[in-house]
Amino acid sequence: MMDRRIFLAGLAALTACTDAQRQPAEKVHQKRMAITMDDFNLDFDIGLSQQARHENILDAFDSVGHKAAGFVSGGFIDTKWGHSVISDWGQSGHLIANHTWTHPHAKESDTRAYLSEIEKTRRFLLTFPGTSEFFRFPFLDDGGDRAQQAALFQGLRTLGLVNAPVTMDSVDWYTTSRLEAALKANPNADLAPYRDYYVEMFVTLSNHWDGVAQALGFTSLPHLTLMHHNILNGHFLKDVLLALKADGWRFVDAGEALRFDPFHAIPSEPTHGRNWLTLKAREMEKSVPAYPENYLGFGSKAMDALGL
Repeated sequence: MMDRRIFLAGLAALTACTDAQRQPAEKVHQKRMAITMDDFNLDFDIGLSQQARHENILDAFDSVGHKAAGFVSGGFIDTKWGHSVISDWGQSGHLIANHTWTHPHAKESDTRAYLSEIEKTRRFLLTFPGTSEFFRFPFLDDGGDRAQQAALFQGLRTLGLVNAPVTMDSVDWYTTSRLEAALKANPNADLAPYRDYYVEMFVTLSNHWDGVAQALGFTSLPHLTLMHHNILNGHFLKDVLLALKADGWRFVDAGEALRFDPFHAIPSEPTHGRNWLTLKAREMEKSVPAYPENYLGFGSKAMDALGL
């Protein structure tokens, strides 16, 4: 008969082995992100029609099987064409979310008037498929001081809305401003250098912010990546997404990423344009990797050096 001590030792070893097999799957870090696209300012069409921009962006998401989220400023899309764009997003399975009516700075606004903007967009978006409970502050500005910030978050709760922060900013708003200036000067400008710069910058910054998340103890964080519905992404979003996929990033549906509970609490201080990870680092008093020097100043020096 087997010695009882030997049996128990063997059972313990088997249990430990089973536990070890389970643990790595939970602890192995994954680079994960959801694309969230703000504003939907659809006016610029030099070198690429509004229709082509719209189709290219949706096709880019389809190319990697991703369901994104669009944060809409109602006043920007309250046209027949704008309604069509938002309807197509919802019917394609992407989330639609609130980004105020006129895209104001909260710190420069009366709190009651600002909440009225949010409510106006909330009611407006209810007529479109895919409308969700999420809201994002334009300019990542949730108030000029702690009192206004608290009042605005209380207003969101009253309206049944949930704050959606950002963990990584693509700085595409600045890059597209340079691209638009080039296209205004020459509608036939060679855009390949802008593509190459944008793709490299996006991948570099994505890995930087994921490194920050890991330094703060957030393993496999479902990043909320800020982009904008602009001409830059109309041209190059697919290039960016395919490069990210090749770099090992996995795309998480925006609905899943946005429901990550830690994102919803009121920040420990007014955001003042900073992302969620930057505020977390301040709150936790932890050192994190330095921002890539090449992209300080929104990448202006790097673009100057490249003649872009």
